[in-house]
This record gives sequence, C-alpha cells and structure tokens, in this order.
Amino acid sequence: MVAVEIVLDLIMVGACIGCAVTDLRKHEIYDWMTLPALGIGLVVRFIVYGLGGMFDDGLASSLLGAGFCFLVFGLFMIWGKGMGGGDVKLISAVGALAGFRHALTCVMCSTIVGGVMAVVLLIARRKLLGAARGFLKNLFTTRVNDADRITLPYGLPIALGVIWAGLMKYGVLGGI
Repeated sequence: MVAVEIVLDLIMVGACIGCAVTDLRKHEIYDWMTLPALGIGLVVRFIVYGLGGMFDDGLASSLLGAGFCFLVFGLFMIWGKGMGGGDVKLISAVGALAGFRHALTCVMCSTIVGGVMAVVLLIARRKLLGAARGFLKNLFTTRVNDADRITLPYGLPIALGVIWAGLMKYGVLGGI
C-alpha cells in the first residue's frame, strides 16, 4: 500500500504546485484543479483501504482530513481575514488526499510557511510595525478601508507546506 500513498502524495503535490502557480499569476485557484483532487482522495482511499477509522488510511480518515482542513481555513474565510474559497478548497483536497494524520502535519507546515512569508513580506514592505499596531487595534473588528492591504496568495504557502510535510513523512527531513 506504500505505492498508493506515494501516488496520492504526488497527486497532492502536483495539484498544490499547479494551484500555487495560478494563485501567484492570477490570484485564482480553480475548481477544476481542486475538486478532482478532492474526489480522487476520497474515492481512492475508499477503494484501497475501505471505510477505516479516523486514524487509519480509509475513507473516514480522508473525510475527517478534508473536513478538518475545511474548518481550519474556512474560519479565516468566514471571518474575512484573507482566505479565499480556492484556498479553502485546495487545503480540503489536501486533507482528502493525505488522510487525517498527515493532513494535521500539512496544515501545521502550511500555516508556519504562511506566517513566515507574511512576516518577510511585511518587513520587505516596511509595514511590520504598522501591521502589528493594526492587528492589536483591530483584533476583533473588520477593517473598513483595505486600500493599504498587502495580500499573500496563499496557494504558495500551502504548496510549500505540503512539500515540507511530505519530506518529513518520507524521512528526508527529521520531524513528526
């Protein structure tokens, strides 16, 4: 069954890289890239592993992984804090392809990569102190004026985080 995991991981990385490219170029992550990946994850995990449990490799793990990823990133979309629907669908596809255990690592790595990239972007734009003041001031409020808003196409941190998590999974990098 190791071959199935490798194929699912390659599909996941390929979908993430493709989505990162379109997100960087057009600020769009297309459904035709994310939804088939989500479906492949669910179907293949069911056919190969059956229903399974939440920590197994089957459909239950795939559904829980997709749902967990959808919930974590979906909350940021609902709160209007910069996530778009394409980002949420992409990370949900990652959860379905990875299964619950590996999805936890993928979300953690993507979040760390995104945070580091955001800080680097703020430093490069010399807006770190202003962003920190704005964050503290507007922690639970919605901004009215987004004219000075800096955006980070989040498809790239998702792709880099998934690659990082995969390198840890296969023992190339030490880790979880």
